[in-house]
Amino acid sequence: MAEVSIIVPVYQVENYIRQCVDSILAQTFTDFELILVDDGSTDRSGEICDGYAGMDERVVVIHKENGGLSDARNRGMDQMTGNYFMFVDSDDYIAPTMVECMYKSMIDKDADIVACNFLYYFENDREKDFPTNAKFEILSGTEVFYIKKNERNYGIWTVAWNKLYKRETFGKERFRFGKYHEDEFWANDIYQMNIKVLTIPECLYYYRQRNSGIMGKKRIARDFDIMEAFQERIFIYLKEQNYAEQAYKVLIYSLEYLEESKRLIANSNEKKSFIQAEKRTKDIVKELKKKELSKIQKISLVLIGINPCFTFAVGMKFRGALERFL
Repeated sequence: MAEVSIIVPVYQVENYIRQCVDSILAQTFTDFELILVDDGSTDRSGEICDGYAGMDERVVVIHKENGGLSDARNRGMDQMTGNYFMFVDSDDYIAPTMVECMYKSMIDKDADIVACNFLYYFENDREKDFPTNAKFEILSGTEVFYIKKNERNYGIWTVAWNKLYKRETFGKERFRFGKYHEDEFWANDIYQMNIKVLTIPECLYYYRQRNSGIMGKKRIARDFDIMEAFQERIFIYLKEQNYAEQAYKVLIYSLEYLEESKRLIANSNEKKSFIQAEKRTKDIVKELKKKELSKIQKISLVLIGINPCFTFAVGMKFRGALERFL
């Protein structure tokens, strides 16, 4: 049994999977198993994975029908044997010291999660690469969920792949099946647990940006899913005392996706989903009106309650003036 399980969902990445796997097999920490979950690829990705399994006994390959990223990660978690586990996306790659650094930090501080910085990797324009800027911090799940996830750099705590997890704590957790922005839902679930989170300043993960991926496409389903995750988080905030400001901020985030989805509606099912999302937005507004907020926030809630998309569009047009006024 390996000490660390590294789970890599694989789908249509024949041009990237070698760099990903090679970076994992080159780790200075060697007591790991690499679980490659071929999620029904129709290119040579699965064949390439099998080739690595034939070369290194630490590599385990699972071939399955396509079920999406969440399903592939869950399948890997079902298979894993390590005391600790992590995820790497198959078009990304990691620094050679990532596992060692994360593992030593986990053991030293007895954390449930260790999160590192990551670098946005733009293939065609290296000058635009830039790192995130997390610092050394020890936090509770509550501090992350209610405070850190509302900061500018909240992606550090949201994404699933820049982290090492303790299996004893999270081994029974699973990603929500069939969701885009599955990491947002995962974060909603795990940070409500009684956990210890450690962030470290080392930049150890390389997050590839490519237009052909899910994040590079205009997908209305993506917008509906992230709205659902945001709205779920807002309702959790509203159940607690003193988190109205956080709920208001996430509401404003969600309006951009609501407005975008309205522009992209192409069929009756999408229109139905939009109506449901808009209704949840107005329900949130009703609850927020009962909370302690500033006068300008109260006024904005009245306008959002009347027409969320129009209010967002006007707000963006006059954003500079509003920021100066506030």
